[in-house]
Amino acid sequence: MSIVNTKSTAITNADETQPRAYTQSWIERGDAKIAVGKVEVAAADDDTSVYRLVRISSGARVHKIELLSDAIAGGTDYNLGLYKPAYTGQGAVVDDNLFGDALDFSSGNTVPVEVTFDQTDIADIEKRVWELLGLAADPHTEYDICLTAVTAGTGAGTIAMRVEFVL
Repeated sequence: MSIVNTKSTAITNADETQPRAYTQSWIERGDAKIAVGKVEVAAADDDTSVYRLVRISSGARVHKIELLSDAIAGGTDYNLGLYKPAYTGQGAVVDDNLFGDALDFSSGNTVPVEVTFDQTDIADIEKRVWELLGLAADPHTEYDICLTAVTAGTGAGTIAMRVEFVL
């Protein structure tokens, strides 16, 4: 065992002697943004249905993702990840469970449930979206944060999302 004095990126940069290193705004003192979205799940929706909730920049660092929902009968398995926006002519999946896997809406959530680090390792807290995707550089694009129904269920209801991020 040993006593340590470990510093985060922001503290390390703040302690630098001249010339001082400045911490990037997505890690410290950046402008926080909030985006919200809601979708309706229909009782007749099939498995593999995609529900697009919020669009964010590839250069954003996601701070928090919260979900609320009605009770959706049998809606026991949804993934939370990224898709390309439809305007790109593709709308294709990028990583369908980057943020969440096997999310259960069958009981409903009237209190926000944070899922930010359900699938993302807390060691990645300083990474921007493009870095979480393992890209070599920021493609300067947008992604839709989407729920993908693995087991959509047989009930109808509303699912809402609030995303806090920094650019």
